[in-house]
Amino acid sequence: MKASDFMTKNVTTCNIGQTVEDAATLMSKKGFSVVPIVNDADELVGLITESDFISKIQSVPHALVSLRQLFGQSFHASDVEQIYKESKAKKLGDVMTKNPKTVSPDSSLDEVVTFMSDKNLKRLPVVDQGKVVGIITRTDVIRAFNMVK
Repeated sequence: MKASDFMTKNVTTCNIGQTVEDAATLMSKKGFSVVPIVNDADELVGLITESDFISKIQSVPHALVSLRQLFGQSFHASDVEQIYKESKAKKLGDVMTKNPKTVSPDSSLDEVVTFMSDKNLKRLPVVDQGKVVGIITRTDVIRAFNMVK
């Protein structure tokens, strides 16, 4: 079975020039956990995920501390609301996760499951010649399980 057999097709994307607020609105209205980000040539250049709204731990070189980072800003827990306000107008190209891991439509189910497991991925864009043609989520993997005879 190939990725194209069980991936979600007709993926909604955002452009790098759109804002974080645009992506958040789309994600909340449609119930998406991820939005692929494309450039003006419609090529995949990044992702924004629901995890990006939670924050990430960032190591500080040569220090014994770690900081939390949200949309490119280090913060203290009491500053999240302010960072949300300031981040609404930020361009997706400035805050997205760049160079996301991808698979091709011809990737086998074995390759997809192994790749997702090895890299601890919850979702995986399917790209053909640089363009997003689908996305595979854990739900899609369950669908593949049910398709195997």
